Amino acid sequence: MQIGQLQRLQKEKEAKREEDATDETDSDLIALYNRSLGRSRAMGGAEDYMNALKQINRALTRFKLSKNEVKVYLFLARCGSQKVQQIAESIGIHRTEAYKVLRSLEAQGLIARILGKPMKFAALPLERVLENLIEERRGRIIQLEQRKKELLEMWRSLPAVEELSSNKETLQVIEGKRQVMVKVSELLNSSEAEFQAVVSDNEMAWLFNNLFFEDLDDLIKKRSLDVRMMTQHSPISTYIIDKIDMCSMDFAFLRRSNQPSFFIADDKQILLLMNNDENKLLAMWTNYEAVVASFRNLFELLWKNQTK
Repeated sequence: MQIGQLQRLQKEKEAKREEDATDETDSDLIALYNRSLGRSRAMGGAEDYMNALKQINRALTRFKLSKNEVKVYLFLARCGSQKVQQIAESIGIHRTEAYKVLRSLEAQGLIARILGKPMKFAALPLERVLENLIEERRGRIIQLEQRKKELLEMWRSLPAVEELSSNKETLQVIEGKRQVMVKVSELLNSSEAEFQAVVSDNEMAWLFNNLFFEDLDDLIKKRSLDVRMMTQHSPISTYIIDKIDMCSMDFAFLRRSNQPSFFIADDKQILLLMNNDENKLLAMWTNYEAVVASFRNLFELLWKNQTK
């Protein structure tokens, strides 16, 4: 089987996995949409409403709310105050689990109970809920920052241990876009003379949205950093190039597609991006001399081919 066929089959497999993973969520949202409007089935023109519910569902999930917590909150927000039994039956969970979820949502300030016989629960407005969730996360960050000095002093008071030498060859695997972005920024900020990158157009968009190019431009000006970057030629990449200042770096389009994305700093360390079986972003960082040299040679070959 040719490489192109294998790649097509892999993409179809990933698309099917994503479709299966969203089937249950979509069914829940359709039921919620119908229940909130008193309909027995989805009516015409409902697509925009469904898409809005999906986006809100994803956003709330990113605030570390459980699947059932999101379902219960959205149900109450769209259908009004409800008894526990109604909530459990509509969401499809056991009454005991419903009480557990409601207590958690109440503790987070996302719902309120209405005293009476029977007792009911109601959702707080989404605007207030988002403010509460954001403020709670901001508070945790501020608290950690305030304790940073104290924690470092406590750490230094402990008996000394052998620290990992910066010269020792090591390898690290990073998972998740946020953690990978932190590592990309770390790699960039550690660069003293050279920085090379090969990225796909989607990853160009990801870097652009995380202000990577602004940081890159600042470092080029401060350190006279020699930067070379390659990506695919696409509407996404051309749009981003139009939006940023490319004059301070050398830039070229790749002649081949499906090229693995990677970053090299000073011929000393590399960060290789990849997706795992669940289509989550993974990265491998290493300062192994042989690995770094191999990818540097690959970069030079790609650069030479596109300049012919």
